Amino acid sequence: MNKTSQKEIIRKIINDKRKRLDPFSKQKFDRKIFEALLQLPEWKNAKNILMYVSHSYEVDTHIIIRTHLDEKNIIVPKTNKINNTLILHKISTFNELKKGNYNILEPVSHTKKIDPKYIDLAVIPGIAFDLKGHRIGYGKAYYDNLIPNLKCKKIGLAYSFQIVDNVPAEKHDQPVDLLITEDQTLLIVNN
Repeated sequence: MNKTSQKEIIRKIINDKRKRLDPFSKQKFDRKIFEALLQLPEWKNAKNILMYVSHSYEVDTHIIIRTHLDEKNIIVPKTNKINNTLILHKISTFNELKKGNYNILEPVSHTKKIDPKYIDLAVIPGIAFDLKGHRIGYGKAYYDNLIPNLKCKKIGLAYSFQIVDNVPAEKHDQPVDLLITEDQTLLIVNN
């Protein structure tokens, strides 16, 4: 079985588990993950933070975005479907997000574009992660295309069941530096 097929199997298994997570547990896990994120020196010291805007069954980032817009520069991605890249925008209010590609909230076009080199900390989504920091996304490589341009720590947020033994990494796959689950914060040392 090739790596792409292995990723599809993992993607389906983990997505099914995320869909079955009851709302009470999800809310409790999200709160624990947020508390751990906010305690990190990387968070406390960062001014410009790239934050994915969660959708469906992902670890919910809406509350972090809403509550930290006054103290941090919150940068969110906008998808460019032509070349599978992300264009980063600073938002001032949550109302500057509207449904865009893939039915995900994205910044409206009048928001300020930000060069990736100015990001101090990046919070990266994923469906599954392994302890080497490899991740499985949604298969379009948007974040794999962005990560090499980031010169900061990259953090994955996940529920503990999203951590798998091995993500079949391919040459283009880009790892994260830290993983935060509801149970623990894991520093990736193999990057």
